[in-house]
Amino acid sequence: TKLILLDSLLQEMTDLYYLSDLKHTSLPFLSYDEHRSSSTPIVIDNGAWECRVGWAGDQQPKLKYRNVLAKTRKEKGKDSELLVGSDITNIEAVRHALKSPFDRDVVTHYEASEHLLDYAFSHLGIDHPEGVPHPIVMTETLAQPNANRHLYSQLLFELYGVPSIAYGVDCIFSLKANAPSVKDALVVSLGYQTIHVLPVVDGSPQLNKARRLNLGGAQLAHFLQKTLQLKYPNHVNNVTLSRAEEMLLTHMHVVPQFFDQLKLWKDPDYYEENVRKIQLPFTVAPKAPPTDPEVLKAKRQELAKRLIEINARKRDERLVVDEATVRQMLIVKDIYEQGYETKFTKALVKLNLELSNINQLESMIDKIKARIEKAKESKMRSDQGIREEKVEPETKKKREDMDENEKKDFDTWLSDIRNKFDELKDKKQARMQRRQQLAKRRTAASQERMRIISQLARNTKKEDTFGMHDDDWDVYKQISKDGGDTDSEEESLRCVEYEAVLREHDPQEEEVGRDNPEWHQIHLATETIRAPEIIFQPSLIGHEQAGLGELLEFVLGKFEPAVADRLANNIFLTGGLSNVTGLKERLEAELQCMRPFQSSFKVSLAANTSIDAWRGASVFASNDENLKNFLTKERYSECGEGYLEEHFHSNRYFPTPPPPEKNDLVSNPATPSIKEEISNPSTPKTILDFSNPPSPHNKISESMSFE
Repeated sequence: TKLILLDSLLQEMTDLYYLSDLKHTSLPFLSYDEHRSSSTPIVIDNGAWECRVGWAGDQQPKLKYRNVLAKTRKEKGKDSELLVGSDITNIEAVRHALKSPFDRDVVTHYEASEHLLDYAFSHLGIDHPEGVPHPIVMTETLAQPNANRHLYSQLLFELYGVPSIAYGVDCIFSLKANAPSVKDALVVSLGYQTIHVLPVVDGSPQLNKARRLNLGGAQLAHFLQKTLQLKYPNHVNNVTLSRAEEMLLTHMHVVPQFFDQLKLWKDPDYYEENVRKIQLPFTVAPKAPPTDPEVLKAKRQELAKRLIEINARKRDERLVVDEATVRQMLIVKDIYEQGYETKFTKALVKLNLELSNINQLESMIDKIKARIEKAKESKMRSDQGIREEKVEPETKKKREDMDENEKKDFDTWLSDIRNKFDELKDKKQARMQRRQQLAKRRTAASQERMRIISQLARNTKKEDTFGMHDDDWDVYKQISKDGGDTDSEEESLRCVEYEAVLREHDPQEEEVGRDNPEWHQIHLATETIRAPEIIFQPSLIGHEQAGLGELLEFVLGKFEPAVADRLANNIFLTGGLSNVTGLKERLEAELQCMRPFQSSFKVSLAANTSIDAWRGASVFASNDENLKNFLTKERYSECGEGYLEEHFHSNRYFPTPPPPEKNDLVSNPATPSIKEEISNPSTPKTILDFSNPPSPHNKISESMSFE
């Protein structure tokens, strides 16, 4: 019945949102028969958040899974287990052991990469004895280090035996999937760890003018989680990172004017209309029904009967001890009466009752005899069944069980208690307010205090009669910094007493209990706009970087006005984070502020921001003309570290500089002569090229120059 009432209460609540807490399900193992005899390339969109794997030419990837793995702890009777991708049904249970192959947007953990590739190839059904006999198209982000790409290529060539590899930038693949014939575009890729801004001019990506922002969806989710945990300390364990990520995608939105919108939340009416109430999952602890008064009375009587039996047993034991003690004392008294002083003294010591003379002995005998008589009398009454009946206290009546006169008297008494309680609270509040006013110099109370002090200190020649009347001393209450009277202990005790009475008989101001669904709710107010605002103001989380709006202005400023105008008219958003509501409108507002007067601009969103990079790579891999852009194993062995075949979608390759050679003169230095120095001059210093200067101020994120 209680659960039904709770369900009906939850249904009556308006504007209440529930968390889905989706659990991942294990991916199926697909059939390999269709591609066993072909050389169809495998397309892998290797993202920091999610990995998408499929065959070239398809419209949708065959596999999608979180790009993480975890190894469970070894327990008694159970070995540790390696969970990869979607095999992790409850990611929060293994959050402490979660591993990702990425550091930011760069693959650095190749053991984890190997497990994730095993997971992908096995679920594609590949069971070829020679490894993976299919070309691989792998996506990556801008400016990947040669060393990291080399190790990944080594993993694919040496371990899996793939025939060839092609690397491409994910956001360029996404651009081509949405606009195959695009000439000019400013691509904004919003990912899980980073945000990239990449200009494409005249059909060629300008990688030397691309810029990166070192934050993404991960930083936004962590900020939202920590904010809610500080706001609701009772729900620290319930506000998990997975739930923060869900709330980020479903309840967060970007506003055009952040500070103006933030001021609106001060209005209580606006708060009630726009707050998002999230119901956290909870279970109601079962409570026993209230006990019947007759049952309570029977329990008390049973307890009293047990206590009587225990006391009777103790009384009988004590009676036996007292009778033995009296017999010993009478023997010692007889010894005294017979005149044996020495034997009497020794006998008193043996009694161990701290007695020193005959008077104390006789007094103790009389006392114990009286106790024995009383115990015998109680035993006799108990044996005869005579027992003193105690009057049971009258059970307190509820107001519903009272008659009209009792209700009237009860309401009058309760109203009187409430008035007294309110009066005490008002007095305490007035004292506190006066203390706060006296603590400030410019308040009226503080100035009045200083006026009275100066009056008391005034030196007058008249006769000083201060103190002759008792009322004169009240002035010290006016100038006291404590505000005169202080909260007495008596008043505090009365407040506690009144509060307990009101809580019992009139619990109208009782706080929401833990069994109430409202206690398990969190309110998303300013958090709905603060978390995504980090994209435009990274200083909110302490990052010394420019926001996305300033970054766009900086990149556009690196081109001629005509080219910048063409780029501003085709700003393309891609990446999972671009799904945040209001992002497109905010960028349009930023562009309106930064672009020249009456200039045009346009912001567009990818058709499917999450998988368009995979679709673009699938189209690229299915085109036979692009086979020349694949890096073969022979070419990989010949060209050295981090080499890749360049094409429209790829990064640019710059050979890794060789390590500096060891100078033999260092081990056996010899001072050269002046003639040797002149004939063999040192290498001139490199002159820096300032034709493409870095960011004009330290707020702009690091430049990824490819020049």
